[in-house]
Amino acid sequence: MNKDVIASMKELLIGKREELIRRVDAVNADFAKGRDPNLKEQVTERENEEVLIQIKNEAEQNLAHVVKALHKIDDGSYGVCDSCHEFIDEKRLVALPFANQCIKCA
Repeated sequence: MNKDVIASMKELLIGKREELIRRVDAVNADFAKGRDPNLKEQVTERENEEVLIQIKNEAEQNLAHVVKALHKIDDGSYGVCDSCHEFIDEKRLVALPFANQCIKCA
């Protein structure tokens, strides 16, 4: 993979990392607010908490993948499948910049 593509992917991943950090921070801030004293509002808040927990979990998982991809760029192993150690197709990386497996192994 050429250096321009890797530089572009790194820039994209850094932006994605910042977006995911903001998302996790926003969910944490929402949880830190506490519950409304109104019981009817608390029911709605509990329903929203389930959704927020799912959003947070997904963001944290994606953040871990993004951080791993950035480390792989830094150590020169970006674009190599973790399973078979073959190169991941560039089209796959464009579609999913933090992919750590080739399409065959995924």
